[in-house]
Amino acid sequence: MLMDDTILIRKTLEKELAYVISTENDPTNSPYILQWSLQEHKKAISTDSNLLHLIVLDKASEKPVGYVLINGLEDESNSIEIKRIAFSEKGKGYGRKMLQLIKKWAFTERQANRLWIEVVDYNNRAKSLYESEGFKIEGLQREAIKLNDNYQSIYMMSMLSSEYK
Repeated sequence: MLMDDTILIRKTLEKELAYVISTENDPTNSPYILQWSLQEHKKAISTDSNLLHLIVLDKASEKPVGYVLINGLEDESNSIEIKRIAFSEKGKGYGRKMLQLIKKWAFTERQANRLWIEVVDYNNRAKSLYESEGFKIEGLQREAIKLNDNYQSIYMMSMLSSEYK
């Protein structure tokens, strides 16, 4: 469990998957992220030891405000991926707080060498947040994923342990 003064991050419970899917399919999120089926989410929370499926809660109300998937827990190169981020509550600082807690966890608790994320090239809001939190653009993968029946280009962004402050 990770927390600060405003948010709490813990493993997602199966009963929270309806919220996760609703958040994923929300029109403010769906243009930017891949959507999983209920079965894929269930598998992620129960059997995948390489992946963490985490829910982000407002600490005061304990209501979900977003979720994050972390991949690469068993990576021999100590490279951890932030696989997916989606929030139902935007513009309140939850995303930044979550990212700060995940960075601290990855570099101090997990001893990661590298923390990385992919972001579609037109998601300027997310790209700006990641850059402001110290992530560097490594490159652009042209038309690398199919999202909503169209091929999309994605930026690969990362932070190294030596860059973490």
